[in-house]
Amino acid sequence: MSEKYSHNDDRNTTGVCKMLHQESRSKKVNLWITREESLDALKSKLSIEASYIEKNFTTIDTLLRIFEENNNDIFCMVCSIVLLKGKNLCFSIHSLFLDGLAQEAGALLRPAIECFELLDYFYADPKRIQKALENKLPYPGDIAKKVNGKHKRLREYLNSTASHFSLNPIACSHLINWKKGSLHYYQKYNENVLRKNLWTLFSIMVFLIYSAARCLTFNELISRKLIKEIEEWKTSGLKLAKEKML
Repeated sequence: MSEKYSHNDDRNTTGVCKMLHQESRSKKVNLWITREESLDALKSKLSIEASYIEKNFTTIDTLLRIFEENNNDIFCMVCSIVLLKGKNLCFSIHSLFLDGLAQEAGALLRPAIECFELLDYFYADPKRIQKALENKLPYPGDIAKKVNGKHKRLREYLNSTASHFSLNPIACSHLINWKKGSLHYYQKYNENVLRKNLWTLFSIMVFLIYSAARCLTFNELISRKLIKEIEEWKTSGLKLAKEKML
Protein backbone atom coordinates (compact mmCIF):
# COMPACT_ATOMS: atom_id res chain seq x y z
CA MET A 1 0.00 0.00 0.00
CA SER A 2 1.35 3.44 -0.96
CA GLU A 3 1.40 6.35 1.48
CA LYS A 4 0.78 10.03 0.77
CA TYR A 5 3.78 12.33 0.91
CA SER A 6 3.60 15.36 3.18
CA HIS A 7 5.86 18.40 3.58
CA ASN A 8 5.70 17.60 7.26
CA ASP A 9 7.87 14.57 6.49
CA ASP A 10 10.70 16.86 5.39
CA ARG A 11 10.37 19.00 8.51
CA ASN A 12 10.32 15.94 10.75
CA THR A 13 13.36 14.45 9.03
CA THR A 14 15.29 17.71 9.33
CA GLY A 15 14.43 17.94 13.01
CA VAL A 16 15.61 14.38 13.67
CA CYS A 17 18.88 15.02 11.78
CA LYS A 18 19.56 18.16 13.83
CA MET A 19 18.86 16.30 17.05
CA LEU A 20 21.19 13.43 16.10
CA HIS A 21 23.89 15.88 15.06
CA GLN A 22 23.70 17.73 18.38
CA GLU A 23 23.72 14.46 20.30
CA SER A 24 26.77 13.19 18.38
CA ARG A 25 28.63 16.42 19.13
CA SER A 26 27.86 16.17 22.84
CA LYS A 27 29.11 12.55 22.91
CA LYS A 28 32.23 13.07 20.81
CA VAL A 29 34.89 10.43 21.53
CA ASN A 30 38.59 10.19 20.85
CA LEU A 31 38.82 7.26 18.45
CA TRP A 32 42.59 7.10 18.83
CA ILE A 33 43.03 7.16 22.61
CA THR A 34 43.99 3.47 22.79
CA ARG A 35 46.46 3.88 19.93
CA GLU A 36 47.96 6.96 21.57
CA GLU A 37 48.48 5.09 24.84
CA SER A 38 50.01 2.16 22.92
CA LEU A 39 52.40 4.45 21.05
CA ASP A 40 53.48 6.03 24.34
CA ALA A 41 54.15 2.56 25.75
CA LEU A 42 56.29 1.63 22.72
CA LYS A 43 58.56 4.52 23.67
CA SER A 44 58.84 3.46 27.29
CA LYS A 45 57.62 0.25 28.94
CA LEU A 46 57.41 -1.69 25.68
CA SER A 47 60.48 -0.21 23.99
CA ILE A 48 62.21 -3.61 23.77
CA GLU A 49 59.22 -5.10 21.97
CA ALA A 50 59.07 -2.07 19.67
CA SER A 51 62.74 -2.41 18.72
CA TYR A 52 62.36 -6.10 17.89
CA ILE A 53 59.33 -5.48 15.68
CA GLU A 54 61.09 -2.58 13.94
CA LYS A 55 64.16 -4.76 13.34
CA ASN A 56 61.96 -7.37 11.70
CA PHE A 57 60.45 -4.86 9.27
CA THR A 58 63.92 -3.52 8.44
CA THR A 59 65.16 -7.06 7.72
CA ILE A 60 62.17 -7.80 5.50
CA ASP A 61 62.90 -4.64 3.50
CA THR A 62 66.51 -5.80 3.06
CA LEU A 63 65.31 -9.14 1.67
CA LEU A 64 62.78 -7.43 -0.58
CA ARG A 65 65.54 -5.31 -2.11
CA ILE A 66 67.57 -8.44 -2.90
CA PHE A 67 64.55 -10.07 -4.53
CA GLU A 68 63.81 -6.88 -6.48
CA GLU A 69 67.38 -6.61 -7.74
CA ASN A 70 66.87 -10.06 -9.27
CA ASN A 71 63.27 -9.68 -10.44
CA ASN A 72 64.22 -10.80 -13.93
CA ASP A 73 64.16 -14.25 -12.34
CA ILE A 74 60.55 -15.49 -12.14
CA PHE A 75 61.28 -17.32 -8.88
CA CYS A 76 62.51 -14.11 -7.24
CA MET A 77 59.63 -12.07 -8.62
CA VAL A 78 56.96 -14.41 -7.21
CA CYS A 79 58.74 -14.80 -3.86
CA SER A 80 59.05 -11.02 -3.53
CA ILE A 81 55.29 -10.62 -3.99
CA VAL A 82 54.56 -13.27 -1.36
CA LEU A 83 57.02 -11.66 1.07
CA LEU A 84 55.61 -8.18 0.48
CA LYS A 85 52.07 -9.46 1.02
CA GLY A 86 53.21 -11.08 4.25
CA LYS A 87 54.86 -7.83 5.34
CA ASN A 88 51.68 -5.83 4.65
CA LEU A 89 49.62 -8.32 6.63
CA CYS A 90 52.03 -8.07 9.57
CA PHE A 91 51.97 -4.27 9.35
CA SER A 92 48.16 -4.35 9.43
CA ILE A 93 48.15 -6.72 12.40
CA HIS A 94 50.56 -4.43 14.24
CA SER A 95 48.31 -1.45 13.55
CA LEU A 96 45.23 -3.23 14.89
CA PHE A 97 47.16 -4.29 18.00
CA LEU A 98 47.82 -0.62 18.76
CA ASP A 99 44.08 0.04 18.67
CA GLY A 100 43.40 -2.85 21.05
CA LEU A 101 41.81 -4.90 18.27
CA ALA A 102 43.91 -8.03 18.67
CA GLN A 103 40.99 -10.41 18.19
CA GLU A 104 40.08 -8.75 14.90
CA ALA A 105 43.76 -8.85 13.89
CA GLY A 106 43.54 -12.62 14.17
CA ALA A 107 41.64 -12.64 10.88
CA LEU A 108 44.86 -11.43 9.22
CA LEU A 109 47.18 -13.72 11.15
CA ARG A 110 46.09 -16.83 9.28
CA PRO A 111 46.95 -15.50 5.77
CA ALA A 112 50.25 -14.19 7.22
CA ILE A 113 51.09 -17.76 8.24
CA GLU A 114 50.08 -18.93 4.77
CA CYS A 115 52.65 -16.56 3.25
CA PHE A 116 55.69 -18.11 4.90
CA GLU A 117 54.34 -21.63 4.39
CA LEU A 118 53.98 -20.81 0.70
CA LEU A 119 57.61 -19.63 0.60
CA ASP A 120 58.62 -22.93 2.21
CA TYR A 121 56.58 -24.71 -0.46
CA PHE A 122 58.52 -22.91 -3.20
CA TYR A 123 61.84 -23.51 -1.46
CA ALA A 124 61.21 -27.27 -1.35
CA ASP A 125 60.64 -27.31 -5.12
CA PRO A 126 61.25 -24.08 -7.11
CA LYS A 127 59.36 -25.54 -10.09
CA ARG A 128 56.16 -25.05 -8.08
CA ILE A 129 56.42 -21.36 -8.97
CA GLN A 130 54.75 -22.27 -12.25
CA LYS A 131 51.65 -23.40 -10.35
CA ALA A 132 51.44 -19.96 -8.77
CA LEU A 133 51.70 -18.26 -12.17
CA GLU A 134 48.91 -20.47 -13.49
CA ASN A 135 46.81 -19.86 -10.36
CA LYS A 136 46.81 -23.59 -9.67
CA LEU A 137 48.31 -23.67 -6.19
CA PRO A 138 46.96 -26.26 -3.73
CA TYR A 139 44.73 -25.11 -0.89
CA PRO A 140 46.67 -23.51 2.02
CA GLY A 141 45.92 -26.50 4.24
CA ASP A 142 47.42 -28.88 1.68
CA ILE A 143 50.49 -26.64 1.33
CA ALA A 144 50.92 -26.70 5.12
CA LYS A 145 50.89 -30.51 5.07
CA LYS A 146 53.44 -30.67 2.26
CA VAL A 147 55.88 -28.41 4.16
CA ASN A 148 55.17 -30.08 7.52
CA GLY A 149 53.77 -26.83 8.87
CA LYS A 150 53.85 -26.56 12.65
CA HIS A 151 50.95 -24.13 13.03
CA LYS A 152 47.97 -26.44 12.52
CA ARG A 153 46.57 -25.89 16.03
CA LEU A 154 46.94 -22.12 15.71
CA ARG A 155 45.26 -22.15 12.29
CA GLU A 156 42.36 -24.18 13.70
CA TYR A 157 42.05 -21.79 16.64
CA LEU A 158 41.99 -18.78 14.33
CA ASN A 159 39.49 -20.51 12.06
CA SER A 160 37.03 -20.97 14.92
CA THR A 161 37.54 -17.63 16.69
CA ALA A 162 38.87 -14.98 14.31
CA SER A 163 38.94 -15.81 10.60
CA HIS A 164 35.14 -15.96 10.42
CA PHE A 165 32.42 -14.30 12.45
CA SER A 166 31.34 -16.46 15.34
CA LEU A 167 29.35 -16.14 18.55
CA ASN A 168 31.89 -18.42 20.16
CA PRO A 169 32.42 -17.03 23.71
CA ILE A 170 36.16 -16.77 23.08
CA ALA A 171 35.55 -14.72 19.94
CA CYS A 172 33.13 -12.37 21.72
CA SER A 173 34.64 -12.08 25.20
CA HIS A 174 36.29 -8.72 24.42
CA LEU A 175 32.99 -7.26 23.23
CA ILE A 176 31.01 -7.73 26.43
CA ASN A 177 31.41 -6.75 30.07
CA TRP A 178 29.89 -9.88 31.55
CA LYS A 179 29.81 -8.49 35.11
CA LYS A 180 27.76 -5.43 34.13
CA GLY A 181 25.95 -7.01 31.23
CA SER A 182 27.01 -4.18 28.93
CA LEU A 183 28.95 -3.78 25.70
CA HIS A 184 32.54 -2.58 25.33
CA TYR A 185 32.10 0.18 22.75
CA TYR A 186 35.86 0.62 22.42
CA GLN A 187 38.81 -1.52 23.44
CA LYS A 188 41.01 -0.10 26.19
CA TYR A 189 44.80 -0.15 26.31
CA ASN A 190 46.24 -3.07 28.26
CA GLU A 191 50.01 -3.25 28.64
CA ASN A 192 50.28 -6.99 29.28
CA VAL A 193 47.94 -7.89 26.43
CA LEU A 194 49.80 -5.64 24.00
CA ARG A 195 53.17 -7.07 25.10
CA LYS A 196 52.07 -10.65 24.47
CA ASN A 197 50.50 -9.74 21.15
CA LEU A 198 53.66 -7.98 19.96
CA TRP A 199 55.76 -11.04 20.75
CA THR A 200 53.26 -13.21 18.91
CA LEU A 201 53.64 -10.94 15.89
CA PHE A 202 57.42 -11.00 16.27
CA SER A 203 57.37 -14.81 16.10
CA ILE A 204 55.26 -14.86 12.94
CA MET A 205 57.52 -12.27 11.31
CA VAL A 206 60.65 -14.26 12.19
CA PHE A 207 59.25 -17.31 10.40
CA LEU A 208 58.39 -15.13 7.40
CA ILE A 209 61.92 -13.70 7.33
CA TYR A 210 63.57 -17.09 7.67
CA SER A 211 61.45 -18.64 4.91
CA ALA A 212 62.22 -15.75 2.53
CA ALA A 213 65.95 -15.88 3.32
CA ARG A 214 66.05 -19.60 2.50
CA CYS A 215 64.53 -18.90 -0.90
CA LEU A 216 67.36 -16.45 -1.58
CA THR A 217 69.97 -19.16 -1.00
CA PHE A 218 69.26 -20.38 -4.52
CA ASN A 219 71.96 -19.01 -6.82
CA GLU A 220 73.60 -17.63 -3.66
CA LEU A 221 71.69 -14.34 -3.81
CA ILE A 222 72.08 -13.81 -0.08
CA SER A 223 75.37 -13.63 1.79
CA ARG A 224 76.30 -16.27 4.33
CA LYS A 225 76.82 -13.48 6.83
CA LEU A 226 73.23 -12.28 6.51
CA ILE A 227 71.90 -15.85 6.66
CA LYS A 228 73.83 -16.42 9.87
CA GLU A 229 72.54 -13.15 11.36
CA ILE A 230 68.96 -14.13 10.54
CA GLU A 231 69.37 -17.61 12.02
CA GLU A 232 70.85 -16.17 15.23
CA TRP A 233 68.13 -13.50 15.34
CA LYS A 234 65.45 -16.15 14.96
CA THR A 235 66.89 -18.34 17.74
CA SER A 236 67.53 -15.55 20.26
CA GLY A 237 64.31 -13.70 19.42
CA LEU A 238 62.04 -16.72 19.81
CA LYS A 239 63.73 -17.56 23.11
CA LEU A 240 63.12 -14.04 24.39
CA ALA A 241 59.54 -14.09 23.10
CA LYS A 242 58.88 -17.29 25.04
CA GLU A 243 60.25 -15.73 28.22
CA LYS A 244 58.26 -12.50 27.78
CA MET A 245 55.00 -14.33 27.12
CA LEU A 246 55.13 -16.41 30.30
